[in-house]
Amino acid sequence: MNRHIACFSVPTFSIALARLNNSSLQKRPIAVAISQASRSPIIEASQEALHDGVLPGQLVVQARRQCPSLHILTPRTTDIRKAHHALTNTISQFSPAWEPIQPGHFFFDLTGTTRLFGSACDTTMRIKREITEQYGLVGVAGLASNKLVARIASTIISPPRLCDIQHGSEEAFLAPLPIQTLPLSIHHAKTMLPILADLNIHTLQDLADIELAHLEIVLGRQAHSIHAWAHGTDSSPVLCPPQQSQISATYTLVPPEIDLAHLQGTLYGLLERVCRQLRNQQRMCHNITLNLQYHDGLELSHSHVLRSGTYWETDLLPYAFKLLARSFTRRVRVSRLIIRATQLTAFLKQGELFLEKWPEKPLPPKNVSGLTLCLDQIRTRFGQQAIWWGNTHAALRSSPRPF
Repeated sequence: MNRHIACFSVPTFSIALARLNNSSLQKRPIAVAISQASRSPIIEASQEALHDGVLPGQLVVQARRQCPSLHILTPRTTDIRKAHHALTNTISQFSPAWEPIQPGHFFFDLTGTTRLFGSACDTTMRIKREITEQYGLVGVAGLASNKLVARIASTIISPPRLCDIQHGSEEAFLAPLPIQTLPLSIHHAKTMLPILADLNIHTLQDLADIELAHLEIVLGRQAHSIHAWAHGTDSSPVLCPPQQSQISATYTLVPPEIDLAHLQGTLYGLLERVCRQLRNQQRMCHNITLNLQYHDGLELSHSHVLRSGTYWETDLLPYAFKLLARSFTRRVRVSRLIIRATQLTAFLKQGELFLEKWPEKPLPPKNVSGLTLCLDQIRTRFGQQAIWWGNTHAALRSSPRPF
């Protein structure tokens, strides 16, 4: 059976939401930055701003020089989270497997849904139309046999179009595109692209024509995946949130913060969110990573491998604070914290020999861990901020915002 993978996205999601709430922002050059400060980096830019030379990654002061009429917005994370959840509800009605990429961007698998909803192309158009009618958000979609081609197809068109790549034509579709269209990480883009440019390799056709053995000499272990992508091959499945390889939580601090106690309180709040998701999914993490972004744009990332898996804040907190101490070494304000739990495994615990029924939930230790489960129940019923630990109180009363 041929796969039918769609990639749907609402370009510049934050700006699209802002324009829904304020019609005066229509057709104005707009950019989204962490704060209004002159050295805050630009996160998103509207088409009008891009036309004037404003690019993501620029500082606000540089963007204003390029476009004096530029309107700067800060992320309204509550609205973004609610809108993203609403889009999820619509997509899940048509697809049994959907994977969020970032707010307003999704993969979803329509394989095997033809008898229920019709062709994959018609179903994708129906999803786009319902999202536009219900929420006023206009998106683009790419449809192909795998995630890679669907994602690239969605990036080369403008709303409200759909790009349908037929089975067997993936390589021909990718051939004339530049190598920069591949979803490379920042690290790989910085290391690979200059090397390929020196070798006069500029398009995916140029990359596909090179034998894998020769490409390995230049790119090493990454050559296999890059060579497969150039031929339009990608076997990665669409992963629903409980199946994903990591769980992360992010806070954007507005205004940026330099107080260590405040940062520790914010970090503990993030750790609670991650551990709560681990417990809900009955999974344990064996590695935690802390990403710290300074207000001047510098990012630092450190990881710690755990000897045994866990999902308790009390187990992870000492390591998280050590990672913060390793990263927080400059006299510059911090604008964002990201914590990730990776190397996830399913919950497994030794039970009693004559236990009649296998436990459906992890068996908690006494004291603090039992109290943590009580907090989980309270927050499930009354909301995340219904109750919190004292060391996170100062951080929650300030305005760090999840994003």
